[in-house]
Amino acid sequence: MMQAAILTMGDVFYNALLILGIPANVVTLLTLQLRDCGISKNTTIYLVSMATSDLLVLIFYVGMSRILVPHFPQFFRYYPMACRFELIMMTAVVDCSVWLTVSFTFDRFVAICFQGFKRRYCATKTAALMVSTVYLLTYARNFPYYFTVVPYFVYGGQQIGCKTNPAIYSAPGWKAFYWLRTILTPFAPYVIIVLFNILTIRHILVASRVRQSFHSDGASRDSEMQNRQRAMVFLFGASASFILLWMSTVGIFLFSRITNRYSFRNYNDPFAVVNEMSRMLRILNCSSSTCMYALSQSKFREELKKFGKFLKTLIWKSTAMTK
Repeated sequence: MMQAAILTMGDVFYNALLILGIPANVVTLLTLQLRDCGISKNTTIYLVSMATSDLLVLIFYVGMSRILVPHFPQFFRYYPMACRFELIMMTAVVDCSVWLTVSFTFDRFVAICFQGFKRRYCATKTAALMVSTVYLLTYARNFPYYFTVVPYFVYGGQQIGCKTNPAIYSAPGWKAFYWLRTILTPFAPYVIIVLFNILTIRHILVASRVRQSFHSDGASRDSEMQNRQRAMVFLFGASASFILLWMSTVGIFLFSRITNRYSFRNYNDPFAVVNEMSRMLRILNCSSSTCMYALSQSKFREELKKFGKFLKTLIWKSTAMTK
């Protein structure tokens, strides 16, 4: 009974996420590319890459792995190459989304806390290089999943069916690979983002107190302080959702290592329910972080309204011409 309820809830969640998430990310991408949102070029590169990564999460993790594969197992589980491709993409798109958030958080950290280094680091070329590096390394790092799937049997020289390579349970290299992957996602990114946010808050608060000391009334606010406060909101728009939505995943990671418990028998086990809920939360973050972040900016909301009116007018004119 519990298992059926969890599976039904998962189906509803992933279908709703796919239906709402793809249009939201496409509109975010188009708005960032076509409208002037008052955002620097290097920041736009990060946001566009993050929105693209969110779309890939929706397409491959949600659409393919959580919706198509369960409904059409005869196709995806019949061909080993399909199984391998699904497994690589399912893990790589999530890793890429996470590390793009880390890269963007570091970029904002440098922009706020290191004004001298900002001129060299917070540039268009650096942003493009960082984004390309993240995409390349995260997808390359997950390629070993290709070898975790072997054919169920071979008939007439053709590989048929999928099963897990038994070597991954005993070989030291595979154990090291899984440990490294678990540390790199989610533990290391979570610690890094939390640390950068703490250091950024500390820097802004200290700088604000120093600037306030120069005002005789102690209450007036200059433009520099307001810019720093806006920059803080700018940063937390992306990282705060990551910290909150990945908190349960990090908790499970620590719990599993402390208790040495990594699996469950069925969904009557509370550990299974918490694990499934944490998966939903982290996929929600990986597929909607850019939308949440962009909507926290007033200039983006204004341009989004204008872009919406433009699309509405365009659709109305197209409809009128067909009549």
